[in-house]
Amino acid sequence: MQTADSPFSNEASIKDLPHVLDGTFAWLAATPTHDEWAIGDERADDLPMQLDAAIASAEENGSKLPQEFVTFIRTPEWHKHLRSVTACYLNLAENVLPFANGYLLRFLHDQQDCAFWYLYLNADGSDHCVVSSYEYFDADDMDYEIDELKETEFNIWETSFERFISRFWIENEILFAKYNETDPPDVDAKFLKMHAQ
Repeated sequence: MQTADSPFSNEASIKDLPHVLDGTFAWLAATPTHDEWAIGDERADDLPMQLDAAIASAEENGSKLPQEFVTFIRTPEWHKHLRSVTACYLNLAENVLPFANGYLLRFLHDQQDCAFWYLYLNADGSDHCVVSSYEYFDADDMDYEIDELKETEFNIWETSFERFISRFWIENEILFAKYNETDPPDVDAKFLKMHAQ
């Protein structure tokens, strides 16, 4: 989903990425795996059930989850290729949350539960983007009214889920190289410079 087609008004920092993004995640499978800080470890046993519930919820609302998202969550061996300097972990909401003529689905937490990432789906699920918020929103844990949610609570991160995963991978690998003195990601130097924080 292009930013102009989304309900979010913040200016997204969309950068070029070093990978061929075709929904297969072949680029990710070719990267090293990690025994520590992998994003799928924390809730590994819960993810299949969470995903099944989220798929059912989207369908009940006349929408659908992106196939690239479903494929990624259902392939736990790929999760070992993604590590996070802030110990982010996959943790899916089990029901989509109606929002701005579409739906939100939370899928990623940071370790301190200070930041959360969400899929935003348009009404029929034919398009999506990834947004973040410092607030926790869950259709099953509502201590607010849906109409209280504002677009300004969210920041666009990427125009698709696979683009988000590519960006997440390179930015975190750059940070691991900087702070843990691991090898930098094996990509063209222009991408290292572009994505350095």
